[in-house]
Amino acid sequence: MPTALILTGGGAKGAYEAGAVAALAEGGLSIRLVAGTSAGALSAAMIAAGRADQLEATWRSLTRDHVYSLRAPTFFAGLLPGWLTLRALGNASSLLDSRPLRELIASSVELDRIRSSPIGLLVTATDLVRRQSRVFDNQTVTVDALVAAAAVPGLFPAVRVDDALLVDGGLTGRAPVLEALEAAAVGRALVVLSYAPDDHAAPPTTIRRSMEEAFETAMLHQIRRDVELARLKHPGTDVQLLTPSAALKLRPLEFDRDGISRALALGRADGEACLSALGN
Repeated sequence: MPTALILTGGGAKGAYEAGAVAALAEGGLSIRLVAGTSAGALSAAMIAAGRADQLEATWRSLTRDHVYSLRAPTFFAGLLPGWLTLRALGNASSLLDSRPLRELIASSVELDRIRSSPIGLLVTATDLVRRQSRVFDNQTVTVDALVAAAAVPGLFPAVRVDDALLVDGGLTGRAPVLEALEAAAVGRALVVLSYAPDDHAAPPTTIRRSMEEAFETAMLHQIRRDVELARLKHPGTDVQLLTPSAALKLRPLEFDRDGISRALALGRADGEACLSALGN
């Protein structure tokens, strides 16, 4: 059955999705379109380029230094006294430098293969000025668009694309299932989510953890809403969720190699189980 894969990202948690979709692709699932935002955009681009066989190796090699670095103004702001720290941070464009992420995407994504691929690609970002979603496909996606799709506001700087300031597509739709179903006629849509149903957060004790939990809570509710809306708007399409069979215990910005390896292995196992259940 022609299937659309929708990847929701989640920073380092995206390793779970990479393991799952690699197993699905290798197992012969008929993928007509792959859609993603945030970290899911990179995996989606590699699947569309026909590089499912390289997906797990790419994720397994990741460390924090491959994704972001601390910006010098942010680092030195921490050495300033009280109100000067707040003033310095208030004028900063972002806390983190996304140049390592740009280099990773530029070296991992083959745009020529995506342009000619039989698998459709859909990547979403958010236009900060117009406050609306921006969608890229096989012909329009660029390295800038992929960097923008993962640019969490405040953490990473917005990316200028075609005179628009773009950031993480999760702000307007963490699971671009509705966009995917409007772009391709498929019998099934499989939304891959890197959060286990019983993966409850520990009480946040820092500003960073509080912000992470707030962002992820909003994201999870948005995904469930969009999945239910997709089922209502497209009753002829079988819309399913694939979620981790165990808690990942991996934070979005913690690119720990052991944690990523565990997430990849769990994703692969769950992907294989899903493929067996689907009968493909």
